Amino acid sequence: MNQHKIKKNSKTRYLPLYLPLFFVLLMLLLSTPEASGETVSIVYQNDLHGWIFPSSTRVGMAGMARVLEPLFQKEPSSFYAVSGDLFTGPYLPQKMKGAAALSIWNRFFKQMSDQGFQKRIFISAGNHEFDYGVPAPGAFSSGLLCANLVTPDDKPYYVAFKSIQTREGLKVGFIGLLLEKRRRVLRAISKKNLKMIPKLTAIKRFLPQMGTLDLTVLMVHDTLSNIIRLASELPAELGVDMILSGHNHVVLEQPLTVNGIYIFQAGAMNKFYGQVDLVVEGGKILSFKNRIKNMRPSPLEHETMRVKEKVDQMNGKTVAVLKQSLLGASVRNRENSLGDFVTDAFRWATKTDVAMTNSGSLRMDYPVYPGETFELKEGHLRSVSPFQNHLVVGELTGAQIVRILEGDAINLYNQVSGLTYKIDLRRPEGERVIDVQIGGVSVSPDRTYTLTHNSYCTLPENMERYLHLKPGSVQWKETGLLDYQVLIDYAGHLGVIDYPSQGQNRIVKVR
Repeated sequence: MNQHKIKKNSKTRYLPLYLPLFFVLLMLLLSTPEASGETVSIVYQNDLHGWIFPSSTRVGMAGMARVLEPLFQKEPSSFYAVSGDLFTGPYLPQKMKGAAALSIWNRFFKQMSDQGFQKRIFISAGNHEFDYGVPAPGAFSSGLLCANLVTPDDKPYYVAFKSIQTREGLKVGFIGLLLEKRRRVLRAISKKNLKMIPKLTAIKRFLPQMGTLDLTVLMVHDTLSNIIRLASELPAELGVDMILSGHNHVVLEQPLTVNGIYIFQAGAMNKFYGQVDLVVEGGKILSFKNRIKNMRPSPLEHETMRVKEKVDQMNGKTVAVLKQSLLGASVRNRENSLGDFVTDAFRWATKTDVAMTNSGSLRMDYPVYPGETFELKEGHLRSVSPFQNHLVVGELTGAQIVRILEGDAINLYNQVSGLTYKIDLRRPEGERVIDVQIGGVSVSPDRTYTLTHNSYCTLPENMERYLHLKPGSVQWKETGLLDYQVLIDYAGHLGVIDYPSQGQNRIVKVR
């Protein structure tokens, strides 16, 4: 009995010692940042330098969209920010410099905007944005952040800042700032009568206009030494929390801390991106987790682009410029622009009255977007006619040509050049083809015409299928001309190819 009492008393005797420790641990747990505040996620990059299209080593902006879309859907307070230098990178033709990167950025922004994410994306000005002149204020459909490039009357030339209220009620502000003493930038802006003001001056002017913020972010494109100096000079009452930096191309696995301000940077050339997840409350960062991630293509993407790059290298020189789409592979059951171009090339090379080729031989489309052109290279034309058929020439009567067209009335096997005709499917078989003209003159059944076709379709075993004529009914003469080489030569002869995408009404179906 006495032993039992002693054991019971030993437990109760130490309990008061544990109680204070228990309450201390409980209070610490309740006061940790994870137990309070709101989460903000920022994906950040800098100095992309034109590396925003896919390659064997980079995934391009499409890869970044795949990163952002699930994050934006999951986290209401999430953003994507690029701190300058979108322009100037891989070799491009002169007229594409700057324009290519801008068009990809604007297409990316449109894709994200279509999903309602346009308020989450920011890009600030870098010095290389001025390599090809001064971009117009509306050139970037997302807006270009730059608070310290101003007009003669001290108004921001671009967008000084953006403040966003998230669905969670957080107010987050971004200000863009550019280095002030880059000679090329100064030369470019002087032509527009613009001027740079000190970054600190711009911050003090515009930050108060943003109102009370839960998180204040500067996007600064300048040397790290200048950025560190700027951070050390920022008055605490301005409430700047973090700086997303660019220009030095450094990878900061963990941010620098200066004057209580965190400074981030994520390498260059679209090789990396950073993601920082913050917990904020009362206008302060309670905690954060930063990660630098490699932007590597998957093994399948790498191999696919590696093969494509080898093919591109073998495409050879530019032979012509397309002003409208050349379409044929995807629209075989009617006259099309690629068929018109190919058969014109055949007739140009052989000087015959008529030229034809089977629609199934047209194996590649080249779309051209509105307001753009497409540089057509030798390899592109090899892809149009990859079978390496030779051209052959035969003599046919007008009646035989009409028979070919009549056989095409239902399923259009042949694209044509040098002739026009109409199809009326309401008429009886054998009379469905009407108003046939060769060289602008009505066809004469008894007259002999010269016709160019490809060697495959004129093989004896293929004559009835493609030409609807008996084998041996036409004597074909070899020209020694290779189909794709003729296309290359004809494209070079034209220089500019401007065929209507829907065709030239050589084949008209009567309704």
